Amino acid sequence: MKKLVAVAAIALAAVSAKADVAWDWWFMNGTKTPVVHLGIACKALTVKAAEVSLVANMTPVVRNGAQVSLFFNKAETVSWVQGALVNTASSAKVQVGLLNFNKNGFLPFFPFVNLDKSLFD
Repeated sequence: MKKLVAVAAIALAAVSAKADVAWDWWFMNGTKTPVVHLGIACKALTVKAAEVSLVANMTPVVRNGAQVSLFFNKAETVSWVQGALVNTASSAKVQVGLLNFNKNGFLPFFPFVNLDKSLFD
């Protein structure tokens, strides 16, 4: 329920702010750089604020925001938080999920919550 409320809040904020919002059915926006990316399974070149999908997110860089889905998130860099059952990243500040893989995490693999080493500096 909390994820649904978060998705609704992001969508409402994006619509009211007239941000660049892209919709993705199944990994089709590989060359776009939207501010907010919503869909079933998302992949863009870069997302500037938030990427929210039902199944999976595969965008390499999420700047100034979050990457959230139900099942799987994969990125090189996420500046804020990743949330899904399975998360993989080279660098993500906070990962929340069942399995979290982060090369810059305090451990490369940690279940439930994984934090970036830079948060402890």
